Amino acid sequence: MALIPAVSAQKEDNYSVTAEEAFKHANAQMINFIATNTSGFENWTGASIDSKQLELYDPTGQKLYYQFSVYKNKTLIGIIDIAADKRLGQTVQLVLFEPKPFDATTVMNKSIEIAKNEYPDGKIKSTQMVVYDYPLVGAMTIVKDKITGDEHRIFVDAYTLDVVPDKPATETEPGIWSIYEQRLKNGIENNIKHWQKSDELVKSIEQAAATKGVSINAAVTEENIKKLSADITKSRTDVEVDLGATVYAQITSYYCAPATAKMLTKYYNDESPHQTTIYEMMNGVAPNGVYNSEQLLYYHSSSGLNKPNSYVEDSINFEEATNEIDNGRPFKSGVTGHARMCRGYKISGSDEYLRIGDPNPVYFRIPYWEAFGSEVDRIYVRS
Repeated sequence: MALIPAVSAQKEDNYSVTAEEAFKHANAQMINFIATNTSGFENWTGASIDSKQLELYDPTGQKLYYQFSVYKNKTLIGIIDIAADKRLGQTVQLVLFEPKPFDATTVMNKSIEIAKNEYPDGKIKSTQMVVYDYPLVGAMTIVKDKITGDEHRIFVDAYTLDVVPDKPATETEPGIWSIYEQRLKNGIENNIKHWQKSDELVKSIEQAAATKGVSINAAVTEENIKKLSADITKSRTDVEVDLGATVYAQITSYYCAPATAKMLTKYYNDESPHQTTIYEMMNGVAPNGVYNSEQLLYYHSSSGLNKPNSYVEDSINFEEATNEIDNGRPFKSGVTGHARMCRGYKISGSDEYLRIGDPNPVYFRIPYWEAFGSEVDRIYVRS
C-alpha cells in the first residue's frame, strides 16, 4: 500500500533550512568548487545562480531539496540541490552538469489533469514536485476519494510527462522510493554534524569574500576567484580523484546494470560489448532488471568482464569508495532499483562526494557529483 504523507511532515521544524540559507550555501559552494578546480566546473567561471529555487519533496511529504539553476550567458549549465533539512547531511546533495530543462508548472498541471481524469469524484489535496526515484524528478498529486476516503498518488515524470506507476522500487525494478529515508540510515546525529561542518565552510567563504569586497551572490568572475582561492584553500587540503571512465546510456529502461557493466568493461578491458550481449550473459529476461547475483555472472565470466573475484558489498562506507578509486578501480554503485558506476570521489573539508556515471538517458552526458549516503549496494571489481 502506498505511503501517504502526513500533514505534519511538511511543517517547518528546527531541522529546516530556509530558502535564504540554501541560496547562500549554493553560491558559496559554487565558488568553492570553482576555486578548488573541481572536475566538471571548468567552464563555470562567469556563471550565476538563479535565486528563484524549486522546492523538491520526498514521496513521504518531507521537504527534501532546494533546487537551484545555474546559468552562464543565459544558458542552463548546471543544477545544485541543497538540503532543505539538516538531517540529510552536508548541504550540497547533488550537482548536475548540462541538465535537461523541464517546466515544473507544466509537470504539476499534467499530474493534476491525470488525477482528475482517473478520479473524477475525488478531491485534490496537494501537488508537489518530488524526487520519486532518486535522482529522477516529477510531480506528485494526492487525490482523496470523497466516498471511501481513500487517498491515491499520481506521479508524472518531469521530462517525459508520462505517468509513473505508484509501486515500490525493488532490487531489479525502478519505482517509487524515499531518498530521505535512505539518507537517514547514515544516522541523524552524524548527518546533522555534517550539515554543521558544511555551514562552517560556507561561513568561512562568506567571510573571505566580505574581506575582499566580493559578493558571493554575483556572477563568479575569474578575478574574484583569484582573490578568494588562497583564502578558501589555506586552512584545508581538498582531495579529488576522478578515473575518467567512459559513461554509456542504457538502451532500454531495464538495462542499467548492463550499461554499467559496459562502462566497467571499457575501463578495465578497453572493450565495448553490446548491452544486450551483457544482459543475456546476466541471464536477463525482458523486460526485467537483473539481481546482483546475476550481474556477477557477467563480471566473473572469462567471456565477460573476466574479473572472477568481483563481489557484492552492501555494507557501505565512504572510506572503501576512496580505497577503490585510489587503487584505480571504478565500481558498480547501486541505489534502490538502479545501477550506476562510481568513477571518482572528492573530499572538501568534511563534505564527501562520489562522481557518478549514471546510464539513465536523462543524466548520462556528464557524470554528476553526489553527496555520499545514497547507495544501497556496490559491486567491487576484482581479478
